Amino acid sequence: MIYRDWSRREVVKSLSLAGGGVLLGGCFSGEDVAAETLETTSIRLIQDPEFTVLCYAPQYLADTFLEEEGFTDISYVPKIDGSEAQALVQGQADMSAALAVDWVMPISQNIPVVVLGGLHPGCVEIFANDDVSTIRDLRGKRIGVSGMQSPERFLLASIASHIGLDPNADIEWVFAHPLEWGPMLVNGDVDAIAAFPPMNQGLHEAGIGHVILNTTTDDPWRHYFCCMIAARRDYVEAHPVATKRALRAILQANRLCTEQPEVAADRLVAKGVAPNRETALYALHHIPYDAWRDYDAADSIRFYALRLREAGLITQTPEEILESGTNWGFFNELRSELSL
Repeated sequence: MIYRDWSRREVVKSLSLAGGGVLLGGCFSGEDVAAETLETTSIRLIQDPEFTVLCYAPQYLADTFLEEEGFTDISYVPKIDGSEAQALVQGQADMSAALAVDWVMPISQNIPVVVLGGLHPGCVEIFANDDVSTIRDLRGKRIGVSGMQSPERFLLASIASHIGLDPNADIEWVFAHPLEWGPMLVNGDVDAIAAFPPMNQGLHEAGIGHVILNTTTDDPWRHYFCCMIAARRDYVEAHPVATKRALRAILQANRLCTEQPEVAADRLVAKGVAPNRETALYALHHIPYDAWRDYDAADSIRFYALRLREAGLITQTPEEILESGTNWGFFNELRSELSL
């Protein structure tokens, strides 16, 4: 198949030919779009060319749907210090997906970000060497992370504390760029790493390490959103119509990943996000994007806030985090609007 960057009209046509004609056409009409005027036609999302994680595929594919929603100035900016949340915190982006733990941290510091909804559960696998059989075996071991304030370190600290380890005293954190983690695991410089798509696919194919935890399949992690969507509070407050439409565009792209993974994979390759179609399809087939309607966003934030509190990384209660840093109104409306 010769592929080019499809327009939204072509995406809709493809979905219709596949029997999904109501997928997009039934979500909003021209009258709906005209009913409320966008307060802004500009939005900045995140796509880091240096280290792109494919679990955020719907975000990378949202531009087509954002155009249909009326956005004309759509840009993608890189992460800051390896974190999507930091790009929002520092005002470089308006909306993004990130690990749920990476949103709880700035909320706990009274930084004005607002979690709007969930993208998908599961996507992280923890790989370890032969000396580590379970998470409990990480006591006294070295784990590769990009920094102490990195999202993967927050997640790993949460996982460790959940089974009784002290992430500050029981684990040695080794700092390195994510692209160095695999070689470090091979060379014995670290004992474990957290891998995201497409890194985990490469580790599996190369036979590097073994998985001691998979957040897609293992309890209790599989019961909660892994990655969630948030925005700057000032963007949400000044642009509620734009916020809802942008969130809808990302969820539309989420459904594209679920119902037409081949189309989504080809677009990811055409946009330079995925190196090839096989890599893109691996991520799209292994991440449960279709589960976003079935998971409770508030429960997910509550769960991770409790884990981070157990780890000593925050002092607030889960309810305090929920009260100060979440808004489920848009997500709940879209959950109903986008139901088939």
